[in-house]
Amino acid sequence: MKSASQATKAIQADKASQISKTQLVICNEQQTTRLVCDKASSAVSVKVLGDMVASEQALQIMLSFFDQGNWQQRSLAVVMRTPGDDKALVLGYLISQGVINALTDVQTLSLSEENLVEVKLAAHVVVDWQRFSRVFASQSGCGVCGQSQLKQLALRYEPQKAPSQWLMPAQLLTLPALLRDSQDLFAQTGGSHGAGLWLADEQNNKLAFTAEDVGRHNAVDKVLGGAYQQQVGLRKSVLVLSGRISFELVQKAVAAKIPAIVAVGAPSDLAIATAQQFNIALIGFTRAKQANVYCGQGQLRIEHPSLIERPLSADK
Repeated sequence: MKSASQATKAIQADKASQISKTQLVICNEQQTTRLVCDKASSAVSVKVLGDMVASEQALQIMLSFFDQGNWQQRSLAVVMRTPGDDKALVLGYLISQGVINALTDVQTLSLSEENLVEVKLAAHVVVDWQRFSRVFASQSGCGVCGQSQLKQLALRYEPQKAPSQWLMPAQLLTLPALLRDSQDLFAQTGGSHGAGLWLADEQNNKLAFTAEDVGRHNAVDKVLGGAYQQQVGLRKSVLVLSGRISFELVQKAVAAKIPAIVAVGAPSDLAIATAQQFNIALIGFTRAKQANVYCGQGQLRIEHPSLIERPLSADK
């Protein structure tokens, strides 16, 4: 996770690994203007090159909690992530999974061993272990989701009271480009997802927090953890994503009370349904001059609302 004041082009050594790869180029006569090859035999050019790939390692999260008069310790999860910003990642994970609601719910967070984080919760925090009955390795994509998850989410969180007409369309169209400019690891490896947080109360031409990881959900947890560490208010904030919008990413916005999501890619139907239920503005396929607004149009400040085209009804 990087704050705006920590922008750097250097890639930490543990975030990317040097490898050797073999590049195959199949040549033909039409390609001879740009490729060096044997025109007569259409030979395959084989080159051994150096390259960089994003690092992926397991991080175990151990939880100490007070139960029935005693302190107990239990493994909460094993997360596959890109090393770095592990404290922010774990805090964001605990927040987005509903384990904690504030920094005061955590007594200590220790990173004393490699790929292991030990968290001691405040004595008053009660962990619903039925929701974490299976310790699993969280992979780079979305887990098994469905309407049952949406119902469970509704039991834990209420719909947001999102501010109205606070988002300028011209501003939100610039957010994916701001995120892309901060993705140094992606520029070097092409193998990481990015997430960022834009705050309306801050300077409008930069993201307050950015993070990269092999897992899109980890990148989101890192920026959420960074914001919570600095106790930043998120009432007028936008979660910016470098790819598609899945249910689990909207779920994290619900838990963090983020009112809007802007992404480069498409949302799933369940992501849209979740955003609608919790009053989150969901904007996908965002480009420099256009975007698709799937819900939460009331948060956009449209100067001429009479010019908005209304969708046709299903029977027309």
